[in-house]
Order: sequence, then C-alpha cells, then structure tokens
Amino acid sequence: MKYIFTIITALVAVGILSAQAVRADSPITSTPFHEAYFDLAIVWDALESGVLDLRMAEYLSSPDVPIDAKVAVINALSWDIEGKHNAELYASYIALRRGWSLYEVDEWLAELTDDELCCLGYLAVMDDYFHPEEGLPLLQLAHEFKPESLTIRLIYGLAKAQAAFDEDWADVWSAVNDAFGGDELVIDMRPAAVDIILEYMSLYEEYAE
Repeated sequence: MKYIFTIITALVAVGILSAQAVRADSPITSTPFHEAYFDLAIVWDALESGVLDLRMAEYLSSPDVPIDAKVAVINALSWDIEGKHNAELYASYIALRRGWSLYEVDEWLAELTDDELCCLGYLAVMDDYFHPEEGLPLLQLAHEFKPESLTIRLIYGLAKAQAAFDEDWADVWSAVNDAFGGDELVIDMRPAAVDIILEYMSLYEEYAE
C-alpha cells in the first residue's frame, strides 16, 4: 500500500507540473520581447526584481520615454503562476501623483494618457494571465486613443490572443497578426522585439488557415 501511495503521489505531482508547464506556454508568458531592450538598465532592474518600484512607475508615466521601452519594462517584470500585484502598485502611484482616490479608478481612467492606459492594462494582464479580460478594456482604450501605434496594437493583440487561448487558436493568431493591418501604422517597436513576438505566435498560424 505504501508503494502504491508513493506512485499515486508521484503521478499527481507530475500532473501538476505538466499543467503548470501548459499554462506557462501562452501568448503572454512566451513572448519575452524585453530581450531586445537589454541595453536599457531599467529593463535589467525589472527582470531582476519582478516588482514595480517608484523609479519604474515614473518611467512608465514619463512623456519622454517611448512606449516600446515602457512595455519592455513590464514584459521584464514578467509573470508568476501565483499572480502579481504590479498593476495595483502602478495604479497607486498614478493616484498619489495626481491626488486622486484609489477607490475611484473607474472615474479617472479617462484622464490617463494612452501610454498609461496601455501600461496599466498590460500590467494587469501580466499580473493575472489566467484572466486577461481584466486588462483588455484598458488596452482597448489605449488602442482607440492611439490606433496607429504598432506597440499598443501588439500588446492589445497579445492580450486578446491570451483571452482566446483556451477557446480558438485561430483567433490567437489573428489577434496579433491583425495588428499589422491599416494604412496609418507607425512602427514604434524595435524589429528584434517584433520578431520575438512573431516567432512564438507563428506557432498558431496554421490554425487560422
């Protein structure tokens, strides 16, 4: 009986690890495009700590920092299967900086810049990639405010792909591929970063055919 119990325990452990491995292979968790921004010291800091600090929050809200560098920091902050709280930390920073109430987030969302909406939405998706719908409305707003930005389109696309991951893999591919459509597209992300995203997302291309 002891040996049977040991075998069952081992099988359960393997099953749990396998489930975690599957969950870790997804549009949000398998596109480490921050690697194209390793020349930025703050990206290394984000990668090492995994937790948003004051300097990073200021970086995300700075009008002098390009949007692709901002989302690279968020990508480097990464994810955890148990979840993170970086979106909450960023929302707290925004509220304190502007003198707003953290309990009235819905009322001041319209006052955020397109970059801040994108960053807050992306942080929310990275924090809990099992529920990307939490950040999707913010990313949609960012896209509506700045529809020409390839960076915002791709982050929004990755979030939509994550939401479709358990439903339809054809939609997973199209969510990101559609980001390249339109006549007013502005390429504001490094080509190497785009390549990292597409290298993984191309795994789903065959399902859209």
